[in-house]
Amino acid sequence: MTQAKPLSIKDMQAYLKGLPQDEMLIMARYFGKDIDFLTKIDIKTAKLLARHLVGMGLADPELSQTDDERIEMWAKYGLEVSVPAGRCDFSDSMMLAEHNGIPYCVDEHSHLLKDGSDRDIHRLISHRQMMIDCYHEKIKSVYNHCLSLDKGPVWVMVGGGAQVQAFFGYDQGYFAILYLDMQDAPRNTEAQRDKLNKRKHSLVPQFEHHEPLFERLKLAGVKVSIFDRSPSP
Repeated sequence: MTQAKPLSIKDMQAYLKGLPQDEMLIMARYFGKDIDFLTKIDIKTAKLLARHLVGMGLADPELSQTDDERIEMWAKYGLEVSVPAGRCDFSDSMMLAEHNGIPYCVDEHSHLLKDGSDRDIHRLISHRQMMIDCYHEKIKSVYNHCLSLDKGPVWVMVGGGAQVQAFFGYDQGYFAILYLDMQDAPRNTEAQRDKLNKRKHSLVPQFEHHEPLFERLKLAGVKVSIFDRSPSP
């Protein structure tokens, strides 16, 4: 990785003065340690800050991949991917691995490039397959509800660690998370997979403004859980 080399004070001043007025103000609030600004910063602003800190030599440039490079990387592990519609700012390395009309997505956050580890790639491929084998129809029902909200393209991101989770989102972030079973749950036989699918799983809306979109939702095998409220029956 290329090491950052700070600009001289004079060059930093010239760099800042050359920025558009709104970006100069953002940098001034950052360097001024404006607590109100720092505690309310959004993803877009954070990325702008990171870009200018690199430009001034105050941060190392982050390793990144193009979408074509990600497509090639996933193909080496046997997964065909493409660029998803509705990808949001905080997950710009997310890729689409569609199955039967459902936009399953994977995002390993460039760990293979950054630290040489392909652990997340193997985990995501395994979790995606478990979702397809055990919960596809349930995931499809939640996806169709999200699609009916008319917020634009919707995707289903494969997530979770020991517990498999499905993140339903759009270009403004996550709608909700469906909490499924542990990744090592028995699922080798049709009976085992059917048993997992018949369980009731919690769907948790993300952020208060999304809660009204789910509070009356009734889907087979799904209970909506809203913070500080009892789960739906």
